[in-house]
Order: sequence, then structure tokens, then C-alpha cells
Amino acid sequence: MKEVTLTVDGKEITVPAGTLLIDACEANGIYIPRFCYHKHLFPSGNCRMCLVMIEKNPKPQPSCMTPVVEGMAVHTNTPEVAEIRKAILEFVLINHPLDCPICDKAGECMLQDQYMEFSGDKSRFNETKVAKEKLYHFGRKIIYDAERCITCSRCVRITEEVSKTNKLGIVERGDRSYVALAHGDTLDDDPYAYCVVDNCPVGALTAKYFRFKERVWYLHKTPSVCAGCSRGCNIWIETKDNKIYRVRPRENDAVNKSWMCDFGREYYILPPKNRASGAKINHYAVDYNKFVSEVAALLKEHAAETAFVASAYATNEELALAKQLVSHLGIKGIFHKKDRVWQESSGEVKEDDILIKQDKTPNMAGVKKTFPEAKDIEDMVISDFKYAFVWGPGAPLEKIDGLNLIVLSAMADQIWEKAKYNLAGRISSEKHGSFTNFNGIVQNFRRAIKGDNNYDELTFFIDVLKEVGADPIGRTVDEIQNAK
Repeated sequence: MKEVTLTVDGKEITVPAGTLLIDACEANGIYIPRFCYHKHLFPSGNCRMCLVMIEKNPKPQPSCMTPVVEGMAVHTNTPEVAEIRKAILEFVLINHPLDCPICDKAGECMLQDQYMEFSGDKSRFNETKVAKEKLYHFGRKIIYDAERCITCSRCVRITEEVSKTNKLGIVERGDRSYVALAHGDTLDDDPYAYCVVDNCPVGALTAKYFRFKERVWYLHKTPSVCAGCSRGCNIWIETKDNKIYRVRPRENDAVNKSWMCDFGREYYILPPKNRASGAKINHYAVDYNKFVSEVAALLKEHAAETAFVASAYATNEELALAKQLVSHLGIKGIFHKKDRVWQESSGEVKEDDILIKQDKTPNMAGVKKTFPEAKDIEDMVISDFKYAFVWGPGAPLEKIDGLNLIVLSAMADQIWEKAKYNLAGRISSEKHGSFTNFNGIVQNFRRAIKGDNNYDELTFFIDVLKEVGADPIGRTVDEIQNAK
């Protein structure tokens, strides 16, 4: 690709031709403030906060709308540019309610941050502010506060360019303008509606599930990977006191850019109702060590008569240990299943050409890579087996009914209820590891919350391996990743 060389504040930089000036500066450590610009949206150039001076050009230019040119000389920190930024901030704040103490965006608000960095002046505006709608319900998910809105149009462009629902528009003119839906419409049927909240630079758009629940500076952010489908969107899980308060997309250009679907978000926010708990044999709670000992002995004695059914919710590291156990014992009947399938009644989108995949599990690619010989459970001949180790939810009852079942699962479904041996596992937010997405990209994630009366699958397989006389290939996620 052709490259061009320019100077910014006296520093010579070289970037690909066609790069926007704001991106060229940021890639070289020079931050230019902005409100309306977003790297994954078409630039609109309406907030003017990114104006810079370019030599031989008589007027300041918006860096978000200006491609770099060979020999261009740019100035981003002159007294004139500083005055422009102060003037724009004063203009934006004229009708702003200045209600930061009660605004959910406080602590991560671009307007708040840029005022502190580039202005700090008192307002000279003594007239009455324009009053607008404070509680405009955009449906069951989102509330819009028109007084906080700076009409940057990010939300409008997200519905145009990302979800392609074209739900939002800006109506009226000047200081009366605000963002609106068509009469009677809502954002409820937009599967990416919460993205407008994530990318609102101020607190105009807030999610009802998080509104007034917690101040953002008290939240602990954990990098994770969404387990809602095989896309593997990168996410932040934000917690306090072992509770998930908020889930937001984490930028990754190769997987999900800056977006995630609403279902994936609610997958974490709304706790599952049918969680499994404890270690049980014949439906009676037992000590974990006794459970491990009995299961290990049973698998060792009946390996030839046992079907092993892998879980697409398992991490790659758990699968690696399971593979070692199956190989060590000589278990030949290996199967995979769909732990979760799309159900029309749930209102979830089955598949789209944006992010959502039809495979509703996070690691089927990891299962098939670890166990290339595994067959679909639908191909199982039940008469070939007397025992089945079923990992994860969603196994078809008719394929294993009548077998002696050992179930390791985070969810208590009908298979869990029929099992003789039960061990409660963990969901992805409760463990470390990695998933392989549909495109073969391996992505690590960290535990965000602690589980309650359940057991780490990684530890379980390590303990069973030791019980049957095998030396585990690793005892931590890092050791197993390095051993593979």
C-alpha cells in the first residue's frame, strides 16, 4: 500500500495513503479530542471538536474528515487550536444540564473529560437553558435524555450502519434538535440497541438495566469472551461484590469491532435460573473427593463401555485435559452435541450477517479440533454402551436414556435429574481459559465472578487424571497452553 509522509506538530510521521488525519495522529501517539468521530462509523464531522490547523489552508479543518496528503504540515496544539476547543466546549455546554452528580455516564463521559482537559472555564451564559424531554423511553431497554444530548449523531449512524434498522434520526433544528424514533416505534426489536448506549459520548442514552445501579468507578472490569454464540465477541464484564452489573463490547477489529448483540449482553446480566449445584451420588450430596474417587474408579473399570460426550461450553484447556483422560483410559466412544440451540420463542436472532451466528455455543470449533474423531451424538448407538459421561447441558434424552449417567454441567436439565453421578460445573464468567471461535481464532478470557457451590472443571479433570494414575499435562491454564 502506498504511504505518505507528513509532519504533525513538527514530528514526521508516515502512514498509509488515505488515512484520516485523526487516525494518523492517534496511531503516532497524538490524541485529538472528538465527540462525533468513531473509528468504526462513517465520519460526519459535525461536532468540530477535532479541528486542527493545516499550513497553506486559511481555515481550521476537521481532522476526522481530512485524509492525509504527502508533505502536509499539521498543528494540533497551537494557541488558536486551544481557543477553538474552548469555544466549542462552551457552546456545547450552553444548554447542557450539568447534572454530572446524578448521571450514569459520570466517570467515563467524554464531555466531562474534555472539559477538564481543554477548558475548565466558567460559563458566560446567564440566560435560561432550553428545556427538553428528560425521560424519552426508547422501549423497554433504553431511556433518552434530550437535555444531555449533544446531537453528535453516533447513535443515528449505529442504527444506519451497524444494525441497519434506521430506527433513529435527528429532528428539529439548532438548539431545539434532538434524537427521535418514528412515532410509536421502539428500539426493542433492534438486536444491537445497547450499542447506542455504549457509544454515546455523554449520558444522553442510558440502559435501563444499569441506570442508577452503580457508579462506574466502583466497577471492576474483566476482559472476557461472550459465550452466547460461536462469534466470540470480546467483552468487558464489569462487576462489584461478585455481581455482574454491566457487560460492554471490547474492541477487536478481527472479531466484533466495537459491537456486541443485546442477547449476548443479557446472557450475562440475567442470571440463569436452573443452575446446578454440589456433588451428588444417587441424588445425595457427597464430599468432592469421594465423588472424584468413585467416578475415576468407574471410568477406569468401564472405559470400553463408556460414551464420552464433550461440551461446547468447555474451554480449550479443559478439553485438553479431557482428551488426556480419554486417551489414557482408552475410551473409544467420543461424541459432541449442541449444548444450546436457537429457540424461536426466546426472541433471539437465529443468525445475521453482522455478528450473530447460528451455532449458539462458544467453543464447538475447540471441541472438533481437540476431538477430531468425535461423532455427533445423534449418531450414537445406545446399545454399544452401558455408561455415559455427559459434559454440559443439552444432550438429547432419547440418545442416552437407560445408561448409567455421570453428568458434569453448570445447568440442571432433564439429563442432570436422571444422572447417578452429578457434579456442578461453572459458566464462562466463573472460570479462566480460552475459546476458539467459528473462524478458528483462539481467545483467552478471565474469571469475572466466583461460583457458588460448583466446581472448576479444570481442577476436576486434573484430580481424576491423578486418581487413575496419569500425570496431567498441566495444572493451570498457562501450563496447559504451553504443553499443547
